[in-house]
Amino acid sequence: MSKSIFANLAMAGIVAGLTIGSSVGFARAADVQDDTGQRAFEQVDSIPMLTRPHSWQVIDDDTVIVWATAFDPYLVELAFKSHDLKFAQVIGITQFGSRVYARFDAVKVGGFRYPIDSIYKMTREEARNLVRGA
Repeated sequence: MSKSIFANLAMAGIVAGLTIGSSVGFARAADVQDDTGQRAFEQVDSIPMLTRPHSWQVIDDDTVIVWATAFDPYLVELAFKSHDLKFAQVIGITQFGSRVYARFDAVKVGGFRYPIDSIYKMTREEARNLVRGA
């Protein structure tokens, strides 16, 4: 009897966590919109990265621009805030093969892993303007 109660409570906790997690993801995607309500950047599932990022720039606690090459910037949103991201000298990015996938890979900051929530493709001008505005 106690096992079924424990299993029900565990399932309720999992469902609540998934519900909260999905609503946070929708709120983050809404932040990347222009004045007409459309997304300002094209969302992609993965980005090519042969070895390591060319460079990176912090926008806020859960957003970073990753330059896969000198000409290809991507806006990477983390699933959780990283308060150390602003002060990091080095970050790591996990990858599978030669690609970095949203929802599967993570950004490593100070020994902690922050899962990648979403990735948006940007132009070089959009990336420069976003960095100037931050």
